[in-house]
This record gives sequence, C-alpha cells and structure tokens, in this order.
Amino acid sequence: MLQDQQWQPVPGAAGAEIYPFLRKPDVTCSNAYLIRTPGEILIVDTGADPGQMERILELVDGLLREAPRPITLFLTHCHADHCLQAIQNPRFRALPDLSIAAGETGARALEAGDAFMTAAELMGWEVGPLPSVCSLLAGCDCEALETDDGIVLHRQQIPLRSGDTLTVYHTPGHTPDSICIRLGGCLFIGDLLFSANPGIAGVAGWDQPALLETVGRARWILAHEPVTVCCPGHGRDIPAAAVPSLLDRLDADARRLSAVGTFDRERLEDSLEHAADLLQEANRLFSAIAGRLYALAYRLEELGEDEEARRYQDLLETDRIDGFLAEFSQFADEFAAGKRLEIQFVLKAVQVIQRIEAHFAGDRLNHVVDASLLRRADRLLTDFMKTIFGYRETGLLAPADLQPMIRGLVAAVSAPPFSDEAFIEAADDPAAYRAELVSRLAYLPLLEDVELVLDDEGSFPPVLVDRERFSDEVAGVLEDMAAAGAREIRLALRREGDAAGLLVEGSVPISPRRLRFYRRKFGLAGASLAISGNGAGLFLLLKPAPS
Repeated sequence: MLQDQQWQPVPGAAGAEIYPFLRKPDVTCSNAYLIRTPGEILIVDTGADPGQMERILELVDGLLREAPRPITLFLTHCHADHCLQAIQNPRFRALPDLSIAAGETGARALEAGDAFMTAAELMGWEVGPLPSVCSLLAGCDCEALETDDGIVLHRQQIPLRSGDTLTVYHTPGHTPDSICIRLGGCLFIGDLLFSANPGIAGVAGWDQPALLETVGRARWILAHEPVTVCCPGHGRDIPAAAVPSLLDRLDADARRLSAVGTFDRERLEDSLEHAADLLQEANRLFSAIAGRLYALAYRLEELGEDEEARRYQDLLETDRIDGFLAEFSQFADEFAAGKRLEIQFVLKAVQVIQRIEAHFAGDRLNHVVDASLLRRADRLLTDFMKTIFGYRETGLLAPADLQPMIRGLVAAVSAPPFSDEAFIEAADDPAAYRAELVSRLAYLPLLEDVELVLDDEGSFPPVLVDRERFSDEVAGVLEDMAAAGAREIRLALRREGDAAGLLVEGSVPISPRRLRFYRRKFGLAGASLAISGNGAGLFLLLKPAPS
C-alpha cells in the first residue's frame, strides 16, 4: 500500500518515485500523484484544493532546484474536482517546461472553459480556458487492442526520459475522455470505480454502454498488464487483486442504470430541495416508528416479558439511525452557514439514506408498526434516490372510485388494526396469541382525540390514482394535522368539472416547506395540490380516468 505524502518507489518502474496525496473520498477535490524520475516530473491530477496545490508546488520547486527537467500533468478526466487548480493557479501555469495532457474530448472542453463538461457548474465554480492541452490517444502512436470479449481498447505508450514507459488507456463511461494511466505496477484509474454511484451517474459525459465496455477493458488491463496497485481519484489505493470484485459490482450497478437522467444544474436543485425535505420527514417518521417500539417494549416489560421486550427493541437500530440523522442535521447546518457546497449536501443525503437502509428492516416490523407508516418510511428513501438518478416516475396510476377509497381510508385510521374475534381464536395457539397481544400493545391511536368529519355526498367520476400511495399520504396528512393540534379534521369530496378531488382541512396553517413536501409526494400519487382558502387545508385534485 502507498504511504500518504511520502516519497516511495513506484513498483515496477526503475528509478521512479511517487508522492501520493490520498484524501478521504470528497467530491470537491480528487487525489493527486506526484512522480519524480531522473529525467522528468509527472503529475496525475492536481485536485481542486488550494492547499493541496501549494504543497505540490513546494515539492516541484524543490525538484527543479535539484535538477531542471520537464513537467507533464496528466488528467484522468476533465472534471473540475480533478483539475481546478491547474486552471486557476497562476503559479502552476507559470512553471517552466510545463505540458498538460488529457483525453481528446477533455482537452477540447478544458481549452474552451466548458463549465458543463468539466462539471464546474454543479460545484458553483467558475472555470476559464486552459490553453494548449495536448490530446492523448488521438495520434498515429495510438494502438487498438481487442479484449477477450471483443471490446476495443485504445492504448498509447509514451517513452520517458528515464527509460520507463508510461501507458495510457482510453476508458470512457464516466466521461468520454476518461483514461487510465500506468507507470510500472501503478495503474491510475480516476473515477472509474465510482462511476455508477448515486450523484455521479448521469454527470456530464456519463455513458452507460461505454462504461459497461470499460469494465471489460479494465479487466483486460488487470489480466494482461503488470499492475500491482490501483490508484483511484478518491480514497485509498487498492491492491490489484481486490479490483476484479469491485469491477463486478460496478458492472451490476451500471446495468441497472439504463434510464438514468442527466445530472445537471436542474436536477441538482431538485435533489437539493428534496434533501432538505428528507431530513425533516425522516426525523418525523423514524421517531414515530421508534416511539411505537419503545412503547411496546415498555408494556411488555410491565407484563414481565423482558426477553420479548428486548427482541422488539432490537428490531430497529434506533440509536444508529438517530446518529445518522444527527450527523445529517449537523451537515445541514454547515451547508446553511455556507461551509458546504450544494452537491456536498445532496451527496451527504445519499450517504445517510444508504446507511439507514442498511439498518432499517421494515419487513420485520409489519406486525408491530402500522403498514402505512412503514410504506411511507420506505418511499421516503426510495423516492429521493429516484430523484438523484433522474427517474421520472408518476406512480402506479390506475382507475379508481374515489368515494369508497376515502371511506375505506377513514374507517382504517379510525379503528384499531385488530379484532376481538381474532384474539379469542388465537387463545389455543401460543405463537398466534403472542402476535395478537403484541399488535394490541403496539397500537398507538394517533387520531384518538380527533373527530374526522367526512362529506362525500353526491356522485363522482372514476379518477386516475395510485391508490395505496395516495391513501398512505392522506393518512400522513391527518397525522400531521393531529400532531399540530387539530381536534377536528374535515374531509370533503369535491367535483371539479369532469374530475374529482379531496379537500382535507385542519385548523393550523400549513407551512410553505410542508406544502412543498406534500406537493412532491401527492404528485407521485397522481394528484395536483392546492392550499385551501384558510391556509390550513389541502385540495387534492385527481385526473379523470379514461372512459
């Protein structure tokens, strides 16, 4: 393994030494690698951090004092987190005998100062043109190899003054100019292994078919070239023997992303808005789920069922989830204070969701926690990930009669999810009896002190709606209104021309942020949303079903 910020031999390269800048994975700045040989100075990526660049320049100045020699910067691709300092730092640009080399499309994007192709617009960074970038893999010295799967791999070999050869491979997919670079046993792979990650897939230049082929190219390189260690653009270096399994996972992830959308400024802003709502709603939902489990455990302990109580407490890793949400909340505060970029906040939300999903087994809670609540928690996580990947889903819309659907919803939220008959029938079966007992002990009637008034007089046309999602979200609105202090909630069906809708009115005005959240959730159920005249209610309009 390479030692961070120390000179050490490049494995398999005579007389070459490497000084790696290995960072924790961070979308705002890449790793950088400085290499010295008796005949040249090589740099693989500079990153975007000014402090990192200052340290690179200090080292380069020292090397040039020892012996003047040419300097070449190789860019694994043109995204700004890998090259911003090369663009912006005048001292770097003024280095004597400096050359900059990148894949052909990346070279053109850098020379044009293209904020989209460099992904600088996602970061909120300004980039100017970077002139005189040499295009790699574009000349007659580029050879085309065929992999074992019949995929073409373009390779360029560049002789160094030290006698070693530096080899460049075209590995598009993350971007069209993405390259891998090999010197001795070190293979610099840029962002290859992260290319299918949420918030990365779909960024400027992303190409799923090319990425799938590049997985095959990378396998060929590892199998046929003398690679001992892979040096990524973010995070620690990886022994070559461990990379094939990572490529298998990349391949599987990439194959699921055929419909991924472009991650541009518009999607970033949509994801940013969604991430802010996610934090607020996740705290509400997981607190509610945890509250039910704690109440159940307390009641079981009162009955002397200590072991059973612990079992239900262990069903949800509440402390871990609370920790993830607290960390996210702190990150949100840093973002609000201007200490974090928008893309960092969005990707932090992705990280938190992935951690929660690993500790939230909703299927094990079905007999303890209301199914509607569990479905809302699950959708909260999956809906955000669909936003990140750019999937435009409108729900499972189907024709439905609104009147019986709302009557059934009111009945469901007004009555406990168990019956005395089932309790009596389970008396002779210990397991069934325990399950029925747990259902009763876990039941928390949130609308117990709320009067639900339903006005559904008249006839209403069939509507297009995702029944389950719509009903769950209305139940969530009722719970929110009750928690805000409403003691009477009115539900009224209304006809609007050839369409129909549902008016839900409480007594406390709905905040703009909450309204935004409702608009997103009900939109996926097929309903457009407006706020009622007194500001304390919602009108949910559904499209008529085709006749």
